[in-house]
Amino acid sequence: ASVADMYETAGIRLFARNVRGYLGGNKDVNKGIQNTIKNEPSNFWYYNNGITIVCDHAQRISVGGKDVMRVHNPQIINGQQTTRTLHAEAEANSPASVIVRAIEIPRNDQESAERFDTLVSRIVAATNWQNSISASDLMANDRRQVELERELRKFRYAYLRKRQAKSEARRFIGQHYTMVTKEELAQAVAACELDPVVVRREGKEGLFGEQYYTKVFPTSDPLFYLARYRLMREVRYASAGYPERAYAKWLILHYVWSRLAPVLRARSMMMRFLHVCEGNFAPLRPLLEANNTAFRAALALYRQERGRGERAADVSTFFKRKGLLPELERYLGRGGKNFQRTFDRRWKRFEALLTAMED
Repeated sequence: ASVADMYETAGIRLFARNVRGYLGGNKDVNKGIQNTIKNEPSNFWYYNNGITIVCDHAQRISVGGKDVMRVHNPQIINGQQTTRTLHAEAEANSPASVIVRAIEIPRNDQESAERFDTLVSRIVAATNWQNSISASDLMANDRRQVELERELRKFRYAYLRKRQAKSEARRFIGQHYTMVTKEELAQAVAACELDPVVVRREGKEGLFGEQYYTKVFPTSDPLFYLARYRLMREVRYASAGYPERAYAKWLILHYVWSRLAPVLRARSMMMRFLHVCEGNFAPLRPLLEANNTAFRAALALYRQERGRGERAADVSTFFKRKGLLPELERYLGRGGKNFQRTFDRRWKRFEALLTAMED
């Protein structure tokens, strides 16, 4: 009951330092927690990994003849799923008990505050095993991620920097925000700014490692990310329903961004592009047609260069090759000239309509 009461009093603020949100009652581990509370409450102590709380100060005091611990600025950094499930089952008056660890980490100055952040990340990585911790989870409370969440909200985008059930996020965010995850932003930026093969090779989690994180999240400017994210959505739309296009989408996003970036140099044009994408306005039609042409050209290049017989590369392997953008551009300058002419015609139409749009 004490754990459930903590959540009843503080709500989700209790988990502000947790690297994840609530994963939902349908998650296998959470179902296991529910089953143990209901069917084996006396064994819950043994089965559960426990709850870890960090705080600024902890003190044992006596209240009504009982020893209790008073903590200041408590944050549950491991055990959110346990806490939320115990709260959900509180009405059953289960006798289940759980291990709770309270770790005192003072934050008196800037140096100790930075030490707090580092230590919390390490504790999270070391103590979470019931629901695995990923590289992206460990960056959820990075200062850049927190800044982005705040800045994107100004544009009515709900930035899910913590892994959680989307239904849970929607419950607290409301219906009038576009939800976007940090993994989606990472993929959009990496495909536009790096060799597109990086996205296919590293996957979502690899982009949060030391090698790529600062390249993928170089700024807290929301427009930097939203322009690339919205273009990624348009490229994905053009690939939907075409299985082979799925393998080429990062290459096409990189290519189309190389054409779009000069158009969006002015901040006003970035805002206009977002307005067009969010409102599904007229310029999106020629953009879709240009994207379709780029996909057809990329797959024509694949069929020309894949080889023959048993040594022929399949479509998945081919689009994992490095340096495909120069190959595509050379192809468009020679055998794919018709594709290039068609793309340019449609692109000019898109650019003219975009420029003519009112802000």
